[in-house]
Amino acid sequence: VASESIPTKAGADVVIREAYGVLAQCSPPQAGQKERTGLVCGYVQSGKTGSMTAVSALGRDNKYRIIILIAGTTTNLVQQNSERLERDLRAAAPDWSWLMMENPRRTRDGAELAALAQEWRSAEYEESDRRTLFITVMKNHTHLRALAEFLGEVDLSSVPAIIFDDEADQASLNTRPRDENASATYRMIQQVRQQLPLHSYLQYTATPQAPLLITRIDSLSADFAELLSPGDGYVGGRTLFGRTTPYVQLIPPSEVFRDGHLPSAPPGSLLTALQEYFIGVAAGRVQEASGHRSMLIHPSKATVTHGHYRNWVNNVKAHWHRVLTEGAERDRGELLEEFDAAYDRLSITCDDLPSRKDLQAKLPVAIGQTTVTLVNSVDGREVPWRNGYSHILVGGEKLGRGYTIKGLTVTYMPRSPGGWTADTIQQRARFFGYHERVLGYCRVHLHPDVRNVYVTYVDHEEDMRARLAEHRGMPLRDWRRLFYLDRRLAPTRKNVLTSPYDRPRFAEGWFSPKAPHQALRNGLENAELVALFEAVDFADDPDHPQHQLAWVRLDETFERFLIPFSYLDAEDALGLCVVNCNIKTLLENEPDASCVIYRMNKLQPRERTLTAGRIPQFFQGRSSAGADSYPGDRAIFNPRWPTIQIHALRILDGSRPIEGVPAIAVRLPSQRDVLVHDEPAAS
Repeated sequence: VASESIPTKAGADVVIREAYGVLAQCSPPQAGQKERTGLVCGYVQSGKTGSMTAVSALGRDNKYRIIILIAGTTTNLVQQNSERLERDLRAAAPDWSWLMMENPRRTRDGAELAALAQEWRSAEYEESDRRTLFITVMKNHTHLRALAEFLGEVDLSSVPAIIFDDEADQASLNTRPRDENASATYRMIQQVRQQLPLHSYLQYTATPQAPLLITRIDSLSADFAELLSPGDGYVGGRTLFGRTTPYVQLIPPSEVFRDGHLPSAPPGSLLTALQEYFIGVAAGRVQEASGHRSMLIHPSKATVTHGHYRNWVNNVKAHWHRVLTEGAERDRGELLEEFDAAYDRLSITCDDLPSRKDLQAKLPVAIGQTTVTLVNSVDGREVPWRNGYSHILVGGEKLGRGYTIKGLTVTYMPRSPGGWTADTIQQRARFFGYHERVLGYCRVHLHPDVRNVYVTYVDHEEDMRARLAEHRGMPLRDWRRLFYLDRRLAPTRKNVLTSPYDRPRFAEGWFSPKAPHQALRNGLENAELVALFEAVDFADDPDHPQHQLAWVRLDETFERFLIPFSYLDAEDALGLCVVNCNIKTLLENEPDASCVIYRMNKLQPRERTLTAGRIPQFFQGRSSAGADSYPGDRAIFNPRWPTIQIHALRILDGSRPIEGVPAIAVRLPSQRDVLVHDEPAAS
């Protein structure tokens, strides 16, 4: 049970329970529903591989014969994931239970697949003697085409299979959704799936924005969604980006440099981060800690810039080591004072810091034995973890999505948000993970804009997961794609989306309907809801006695009135949905909140005309006629709490007026940024 990612039995039980939940949604192995697509959402660096391992083991127990892992787009990620899965699966069952293949080929491995197919069909085999085929394939159209050809050599129409798509929002999706010819990797994934008519396709990701926003008629649009919990010891966004976090430091704008415009000397913020890191490494050496300590430096996507930062670090290392071991007493004392400042900063969050004297004695070892590795597409080397306890990794995109950095404590990322794409920025957050035991030593130095992005992303992520949790067990294609997202952020890259999303916002905080006469039972149901307030004690508005008002509990009004109130017009229904999302959040923060309800014109009907089936002007405007001066309906609200105006309308539509139409307008005291992708559900 114990491991770095699942340190306790309780944590293992959660992984197993959630794996059962995933498998229960899959196409059953007994030739039931032929094909299912699922979306499995975890957090960044939270143990998605552990979940895939558990689902694989349960799948074997339940007679799934083929399990395929479509792994990363780089060799190191494929090896990283396949080695973990093979190690853990073989540890839980006899070695021969699993037949492991990596990037299989028809000419090389076809005979073995044919033998396995005979084994699965033969009545002469006991179930315990049947092997399960586990295939790992790189997410690359060439390897996927070869896999499809390999699988096509044998009739697998009745063979139940599970296909994992790791980091499913990357590379798998069709990047040419409007073209007749889909993108190559997407096409090859379809070919692989066609060879396995009885399969479940499980998309694992920590950033599900793109899979959720693709068209619902896409073959990769999920039928169901499951959520994964982080295990014990996980450090995520809530911890690092809370309102009073001590773990995140801002890099001064003057020390954020453009590629090709770097100074000759390293910035002070980088020196600060290095000193905090080396104090942590020295503490680990004093405490004889196991495992590793590492630092990530991610300055840019440009490899030339990576090399510049690597040289800075190596030069600083050499200088500090020389001063501490051979330097003059004065120079050594001044340097140790700088490290003392780092010690003081870490002491705010560390309750196990060794003494200054002990740390100073270990600093030369901590600095001198730290390995600095350039990790990018130009260098291509892997981190030599076995060569030492302490490592500094310098790089860019290769240190992002899916890359596991062992024992990460300090991150230095002067990189800007770039294209302000939410899922891309989140995937750079290698500082999330199972770091609780070293949390006191963790520091994240960020570009100011990036820090702000992560603060808002935490709310977006939790809101999205909460809405998926509420919909659990129901068809995902019926789930309305509506969640909070800062307006500065795009949810994902545009080249995978066929239809645009909307960012609705109410002018002056007011939502008002355009077609309230389009309602269930011609508005009779809404009228019954309005009648619920007949027992409420309304009083004349002292400033505008033509209206009546009452104060009521917001939670009861929300549940009994706003949620069931309905508009059939798509725009009106969406607006009311956005209102309800905002009010739900308000109630989560202030459960005892109140709201004010106005019965406009004491519910005596007001006439409204239609233009092209819609009301061009819902609110009555201002009047300045002496004693009858009226500020207009928009001015009738409470600035602190939600305001609900109930209107009774007589709608003039040609020669036949529509009588007694109830309508509500709502003013929110504040609005959250909402994203909506309101494509109709697939039939």
